[in-house]
Amino acid sequence: MQWITGLSVAGSLMVLVACGGGGPAPEDADALVDNPVRITGVVSTGGALVEAEVTARCAAGPLRTARSGSGGYYALDVPSDALPCVLAAVSSDRSRTLHSVATAVGDQPTVTAHITPLTELLVAQIAGAAPSGLMRAASAGTLQGRLTPANLRDAQAAVVGVLRVMGVDPAPLSDVLRQPLVAASAVQRGNVHDKVLDALAGAMRASGATLADLVGTVIRRARALNHVDLPH
Repeated sequence: MQWITGLSVAGSLMVLVACGGGGPAPEDADALVDNPVRITGVVSTGGALVEAEVTARCAAGPLRTARSGSGGYYALDVPSDALPCVLAAVSSDRSRTLHSVATAVGDQPTVTAHITPLTELLVAQIAGAAPSGLMRAASAGTLQGRLTPANLRDAQAAVVGVLRVMGVDPAPLSDVLRQPLVAASAVQRGNVHDKVLDALAGAMRASGATLADLVGTVIRRARALNHVDLPH
């Protein structure tokens, strides 16, 4: 594969030490939620994904859905005791699915959870399997056991490792889940978070890598560190 022979990124990754503005109202806003927590974020691959279908499967409560609007922004409400959640965003043309996670931050009524290729890598590290597997296997025990502060720190570090191996400077980012993200669109310029996404996309094109290649390498590394596999 050009991906292997060009930059040998997969081999390099295996030696890593794991370490917008306004938006649409939640699509399910007519369903009353007592003491809600609002999950918000931006769906982006470097350019905003508009009209993406966002689904939250949480430790408690039913599925919640919303659709991203201007700038890729989405928002949905879940009960205060529902967190943590795993999220999936499906692009409007159904050609791409990205995952993320949302965890409580104290008693704050709003939680930020962007959904990007970087959060796809983060979820792969946490799950030790395809991110879609965590979505399917989500339960109170699974999510509370995996979405711990320590696991999230390790997953953030794994994403930084991927960026470095791909030749992308990770310095502008300290938190791929919550750091402000302004996705480039026809009406706005992207911010530094968006530029890291752009740089990763460019590095993948140059090397012949795909996001699936990077996810696969992260999964292999996570399993080598004794993560328990989830269903594929």
